[in-house]
Amino acid sequence: MATDLRPMLRLGLTLALPALLSACALAHLHPAEELSAVGRTCGVAEGEVTQDAEEPRILFLYALGPSRAQIACVARWSRKHHLHLAYIQAVNWQNQ
Repeated sequence: MATDLRPMLRLGLTLALPALLSACALAHLHPAEELSAVGRTCGVAEGEVTQDAEEPRILFLYALGPSRAQIACVARWSRKHHLHLAYIQAVNWQNQ
């Protein structure tokens, strides 16, 4: 019976090892030029696609009323680069 389990165990370890190693990959900051190119491609203004050094796994979209197509475009790029997208649709500053 133990010999019947060896091929299954070997297959399980073979499949699990790449998954474990990919989970250890660290996110990195993308250059500002690359993020600007993403913004231009997706039709958002310069500087609206950013990444924070403290949390490099999150891609931020700061845009005033982005369209669904723009959000989807940035979301596709972020998924392709293993990042999470967080977007803010509007910021309303009021003078005191």
